[in-house]
Amino acid sequence: IAYDDGERETRVAKRLIRSKDGGGSSSDSFREGDKIEARYRGREKYYPGKIDRDRRDGTYDIAYDDGERETRVEGRLIRAKESSSSSSGEKFYLGDKVDARYRGREKYYPGKVGRAHADGTYDIDYDDGEKETRVEERLIRKRERGSSRSRSRGADDRLSEGDKVEADYRGRGKFYPGKITRDRGDDTYDISYDDGERETRVAKRLIRSTGGGGGGSDRLEEGDKVEADYRGRGKFYPGKITRDRGDDTYDISYDDGERETRVAKRLIRKLDGGSSGGRLREGDRIEADYRGRGKFYPGKITRDRGDDTYDIDYDDGERETRVAKRLIRSKEGSGGSSKLEEGDKVEARYRGREKYYPGKITRDRGDGTYDISYDDGERETRVEERLIKKKDGGGGSDSFREGDKIEADYRGRGKFYPGKISRDRGDDTYDIDYDDGERETRVAKRLIRSKEGSGGSSKLEEGDKVEARYRGREKYYPGKITRDRGDGTYDI
Repeated sequence: IAYDDGERETRVAKRLIRSKDGGGSSSDSFREGDKIEARYRGREKYYPGKIDRDRRDGTYDIAYDDGERETRVEGRLIRAKESSSSSSGEKFYLGDKVDARYRGREKYYPGKVGRAHADGTYDIDYDDGEKETRVEERLIRKRERGSSRSRSRGADDRLSEGDKVEADYRGRGKFYPGKITRDRGDDTYDISYDDGERETRVAKRLIRSTGGGGGGSDRLEEGDKVEADYRGRGKFYPGKITRDRGDDTYDISYDDGERETRVAKRLIRKLDGGSSGGRLREGDRIEADYRGRGKFYPGKITRDRGDDTYDIDYDDGERETRVAKRLIRSKEGSGGSSKLEEGDKVEARYRGREKYYPGKITRDRGDGTYDISYDDGERETRVEERLIKKKDGGGGSDSFREGDKIEADYRGRGKFYPGKISRDRGDDTYDIDYDDGERETRVAKRLIRSKEGSGGSSKLEEGDKVEARYRGREKYYPGKITRDRGDGTYDI
């Protein structure tokens, strides 16, 4: 079915469909582009916005003036906004100094009106050299430069976008440093915390201003050697500042060849050496007391939160955030024999999945990640070292490997069921996929026994006519094998 709102759906059962023979159009309907006020998410308060799309079923998509969007809002929650036609206070003219939300983002950037269009949109020339065409009026505001006192009543204690603040994160009672990224206009604010977290619509009473301004010593300049949190993912990579945008954002050229524009200053730190005593650093090999249960598991620091807590990726695939320093201990890393090099034959967990696939290291990124060319033709970049293992045979004779056919004592009840090892946790426990569809994690080795599997005759080949459970659903659909991936998986 192709729905009128653009959605599509396949294999819809006949019992879920009915013939349409009604008509009618409601007299009080809204049109796309209408200025309205709507009760955001059905709350009591109305917020101004614009009809973005008429779904033709009495519901509408709305673009709110504060940047939020909402789909399929019922007509009863919307009211027309009294126009006040020629309030030219909001009208902009050629050459006006303005701030505008570049590409609809949350932050305002300074610029100048380059052209006014007859449909209420404007072309903007930004001060940093960027240009943007047909920017909606709601995304632009006049630059006041600290004039007119009478304009806002409590202007002195008003928070502004870009202000350095501390806020009570999720109302838990502890204040964390960050920056105001959006003023919602109703005494709530969006905050980007220094540790990478974000929070929206934080009440003003939960925020306090940090008076400190930033002196010149931490000023970043073009050409500076830095480390930056690439795409805000939590991991810092070395590079160089190539452009200062003049609004506390910078363009960066990374040492591995990647480039990034408009990186916020809070995501960048200067490279000037100097480690601090027992401080743990991102990338350090460690052991940590997982969830404070008393047992230490090996892993790696992925993010330093800056408040003596850390995010950890464990070697068995688990992740944990904000682990207290007292629950972590340094791992005396063993030397170079396990170092991966370009050209090494390896097995890697493709896209972080549980199964290992054979391939070859094509590039060492120099930051503990690698590019891999898989034997089945797939490629992957920036694969973390913990997801890769060297292909050099060996392995304990009595240990199990991922993919082994086994029988296991399900939940220790005394009866063995057939299945397959889906993950080796590295601590003599295993995850198992049973043949009847059940799954079990961290099964002790003593509860598992090898299954002397027979072989050969049931091997699938390219071109074979088959039936398969599409996307793992219950029902089988007929098809044909188009590719044998060589690792027990097939394209159909």
